[in-house]
Amino acid sequence: MDFVDFRAASRTKDIGLLFPGWTTGERVAFFSPHDDDIALGAGYLVLAVAAAGGVADVVVFCRGDAGYSTVEEKETIVSTRRAEALAAYALLGVPTENIHFFDLPDLSLMTYVNRHVPGAGGVLDKMLRLLRGRRVSRAVLPNPNLENWDHTAVFNLGVYGAPQAGDPILADLGEPFPIRTFLAYAVWSDFEPAGWVSSVRADAGILATREEEARVTKALAAFGSQARVMAATVARERDKRRFEDRFLELYRRVELRLPVDYNPYFELLNKMKTRS
Repeated sequence: MDFVDFRAASRTKDIGLLFPGWTTGERVAFFSPHDDDIALGAGYLVLAVAAAGGVADVVVFCRGDAGYSTVEEKETIVSTRRAEALAAYALLGVPTENIHFFDLPDLSLMTYVNRHVPGAGGVLDKMLRLLRGRRVSRAVLPNPNLENWDHTAVFNLGVYGAPQAGDPILADLGEPFPIRTFLAYAVWSDFEPAGWVSSVRADAGILATREEEARVTKALAAFGSQARVMAATVARERDKRRFEDRFLELYRRVELRLPVDYNPYFELLNKMKTRS
């Protein structure tokens, strides 16, 4: 497995390209709006974390209740998908105790983004308690750009809520533990334009082997209830990943809470003085 930096035009075997300063034993939270999204969009990275001596936690936000393809499945789809998710991630090396279900309704997640929601429970406290309790140091978030309303909601929870896991607030939710870096992964749609190269929107990626792609494909097959949904798109989309004898998974590094650099403003102020 190779890690690629598209901006620097470089490849390496070191996971530190995606997770700078990586150390053995770190825990990575994979935020999955629906149970299959991580397998679809970040399956290689799940394998890479384990290979680098890390621990993967898969956090599934929605319960899968909109995922039935026949009326007869409606009453059983949630329990069916729960079992499928456990089986799928086990094939990627993620044990049952590292898979966390928040059990929120499909296509409704934006309602639960806030800490307090009238008539319902928000998800922020639950998420912070999990991140702090598990001592998560890296977070992998879904692409918010025109994929799915639930994906956008989880991304927003990640970029605005997850950093508070390291803040000295909400002391009853556990001892603060900061998340060091954030990545975004794509499931179905491309990222927003990056600005630096018009045709390239991701800035990093993973080149996986045929064997690693086969493991992810086998995990996806465990979602049997989603066969009709996946049949028309998954095989075709995954074949598009092929580069020579490898398969490409794309990422975009997300930089949060960047400190203000006052120096450019000071330079402008100095220029104003020389003109006056």
